[in-house]
Amino acid sequence: MIEVRTLLRESDGTFTLLSDASVPGASVPDSDYIEGAIELVINGVEICGQAQWDLVDQLWVYICTMLGDFRIRNRVSTRFPDMPVELIFERQKVGRMLVTCVGKVARRTSVAEDEFLRAMAKAARSALTGLAVLAPVNAMSYEEALSLLAS
Repeated sequence: MIEVRTLLRESDGTFTLLSDASVPGASVPDSDYIEGAIELVINGVEICGQAQWDLVDQLWVYICTMLGDFRIRNRVSTRFPDMPVELIFERQKVGRMLVTCVGKVARRTSVAEDEFLRAMAKAARSALTGLAVLAPVNAMSYEEALSLLAS
């Protein structure tokens, strides 16, 4: 089972689900610095979460690039925009991949490739669509990132 949630970091350090915040008329204080986190749990293993909060919209754009590149490469990685954290997708045997997040500690698990790629593409679409509501000035760059995903 793969769970992916996008959270926005409030000024007091608490987190709110993006789906609860992205309503018409809502906005973010600074569209260049949208702080938040991606909670990624695969088969009960938390790969990344609130402790790895960062510029969440930029991180989703980076992940879209990873997902697009993974179609033609066996290993892709990205660093978080503003934190010393690296996210890695690596093909294992046929139909399996290893997902790793390396920060203070490394967290990793193996997962069915098709299931993971579908879940992440769906989460990316949901997150960047919701973020476009909150930061319409960034909508075009979010659309460009989403165009990298397989249909």
